Amino acid sequence: MRKLVLGLFFLAILLVSAVVAVAIYNEYVINSSGIVVSIHDSRIAEMISKINETEIYNTVYRLQNFTTRVYGYTGNTNAADHIYHRLENIPELTVEYQGTYKNVIATLPGTDPTSNQIYVVGAHYDSKSSDPNNAPGATDDGGGVAIVLELARIMSEYRFKHTVKFALWNYEEGGSIGSSDFVEKALQHNMNISLYINYDSSCYDPDNRLVLDIMYNDQSRWVSEIIAEHNSLYYIDFTLAYNAHTCGSDHKPFWQSGYTAVMTHEETHGPSHTSSDTIDKVSTLYAKKNGQLGLSILARLAGLEE
Repeated sequence: MRKLVLGLFFLAILLVSAVVAVAIYNEYVINSSGIVVSIHDSRIAEMISKINETEIYNTVYRLQNFTTRVYGYTGNTNAADHIYHRLENIPELTVEYQGTYKNVIATLPGTDPTSNQIYVVGAHYDSKSSDPNNAPGATDDGGGVAIVLELARIMSEYRFKHTVKFALWNYEEGGSIGSSDFVEKALQHNMNISLYINYDSSCYDPDNRLVLDIMYNDQSRWVSEIIAEHNSLYYIDFTLAYNAHTCGSDHKPFWQSGYTAVMTHEETHGPSHTSSDTIDKVSTLYAKKNGQLGLSILARLAGLEE
């Protein structure tokens, strides 16, 4: 009887060890109380440290200098072409104009041929102002575009189990028209989008308060919880708010179609939709930290490989 008890005891130890080993491989551990706890991943920490504030500034500066990116104006078309060529110069990406409204989509293929999971991160490149000929759109949403381009640049240096798409939407200011077109096509083709992260109004912080609003619904609540974990785990140190804003943006078509999506939003809208929305209103530190949060989530969920 004693041998049987000892045998069961050692078997239990082996099983617990195996569970913990699997947990560690998946970036979390189970503590002595049986609670799942995320752990710091040095590979992700290295990756997010590569987000460059100068790159963010330069991107926003180029975008505002199209003078206007209002849909239907020449500046809008020129901005789309600029974004396309920026992504086209990253060899690991496949780039296309998608849909009627000239969304720019870049794809980083996953390494697992059996996986059909897709992770999407996006921002809109069109702008809006009371004077459509002068709509620089630096904070809304040049900063979001700059973050997505930085994520594309950095993630292309790594390999992920699942496919990641970098989406720059057009005509968001008309009612998320470009992203709605994409989602409609995604449903038609049974695209398995596991998560969409939206960057809109993502870099205005005039008082350096570092307050970030996480916008989520019931389906994406679990993502907001991981964001809170990573905010501490990787020393990003935002003060997080939850659903303080209810504004529409490109995450809404994903919600409406049953896809999991979250959006980050600055504390206030600031100069959005005015001719004063210029580069001097942009906090590159805020944009960097915002990008680091999203990049850490994508790296974890898309399956960063060695």
